[in-house]
Amino acid sequence: MPISWKGTLQQYVGRLHRLFENKKEVQIYDYIDIHVKMLEKMYHKRLSGYAGIGYKAKGESVAAESINIIFDKNNFLPVYSNDILNASREILIVSPYVTKKRTIQMLEYIKTVLANKVKVVVTRPVDNFQGRDVTVLQSCLDLLKNTGVRVVFRPNIHQKFAVIDQRIVGYGSFNLFSFGSAEESIMRLESPNIANELIKIAEKVND
Repeated sequence: MPISWKGTLQQYVGRLHRLFENKKEVQIYDYIDIHVKMLEKMYHKRLSGYAGIGYKAKGESVAAESINIIFDKNNFLPVYSNDILNASREILIVSPYVTKKRTIQMLEYIKTVLANKVKVVVTRPVDNFQGRDVTVLQSCLDLLKNTGVRVVFRPNIHQKFAVIDQRIVGYGSFNLFSFGSAEESIMRLESPNIANELIKIAEKVND
């Protein structure tokens, strides 16, 4: 049965921390169906719990240098912006929610890569917005389009992630064009396979 409460997570994981001779590392394999919104939300809560205990994320390689920290909204921006500035081919950003403040901030980095002819795609759902939210959203989209960003609409998408050069992945619970609460988290991985899976999701969810 999927779990999400931090207390239950700490109880289960704590059993793995018992001391044994020659034990140097504990690895947890956590599987997620990102196509099911409820299961994905539960996973994000577990991810935050893992970070609180001190765990880090690993990509496909198990070499020490491949270990990536699970970030929160406060310490992810320097890493994220550096990945954007170093992009050489393509950036895909999926952010179901957008705020004007964060859009203006991220455009400072995106403008640089647009000048280097790097393709930037931001997907946004167009439903579930009413009143003032529609006006704010439209102003953000206008900012992006006027800068040269290609905006693709995906009405049913709920995942939040970035894929850079079809290799570097930022995947988590906060929107990359708004950044939510302090409880939310995101992990950075270098994985062409995961990147490809997420790209397929962004391309497929269009009905």
